[in-house]
Amino acid sequence: MRFQTKAEIALALLDQARAWAVPHRCVVADADYGDHPNFLARLETRQEPYVVAVRTDFQVSIGSAETSPVWRADQLLHSVPRWQWRTVRWRRGTKGWLRKKFVAVWCWRVTSDGLRHRGCLVGERAPRGQPEERKYYWRTLPAETTLAELARLAHRRYAIEQFHEEAKGELGWDQYQGRLWPGFHRHAVSVMLAYSFLVWLERRQQHRPERLGHAGAPFPPALGASPQHAPSRAS
Repeated sequence: MRFQTKAEIALALLDQARAWAVPHRCVVADADYGDHPNFLARLETRQEPYVVAVRTDFQVSIGSAETSPVWRADQLLHSVPRWQWRTVRWRRGTKGWLRKKFVAVWCWRVTSDGLRHRGCLVGERAPRGQPEERKYYWRTLPAETTLAELARLAHRRYAIEQFHEEAKGELGWDQYQGRLWPGFHRHAVSVMLAYSFLVWLERRQQHRPERLGHAGAPFPPALGASPQHAPSRAS
């Protein structure tokens, strides 16, 4: 098989999904893809909206002219007044709502060849009272996309990371011992199907209405005991 980088594999999977007419809102990715200018350019060539994480030294400019100064992502967003940042909640976690402060600045990303591509730099930082943590994203979603929707899309990758962790710990995804590529694919598909079934089963249990009254006996009644003397427990 011909060697392919992670970005090339991702684009090939995206092309396959488009050929199968798989519905999707946008492409999300971590900073390993966001710092790959060819990956971003090919997404734009395919007219695929995306929200990808980028690192602090991501090059941007607030002007389209070649003479416009170039900033690092962290430098540009550090210059944005604090009152322009908005607190956004996007998902309820085990300890309550997850919330951070976000801001979006329309600008141009600058590649190593000096070309400039229109888009939006998004900053994320912790609100007051939480440990300081800053993240940066580059997006090409429409201008009417709200910060709340943007935050939800940017954090969709959490489900992927959760799947990686739980599939390895619970379903043996990292225990494949074969050597052939088709065998690895079969193993991966089996794990994904099993994981999907467990997630569906968990959601079904969560949404099942609670039954009122007395539940049945947890074990069959003892031999010789009449049904009316069988043990019971309150729900």
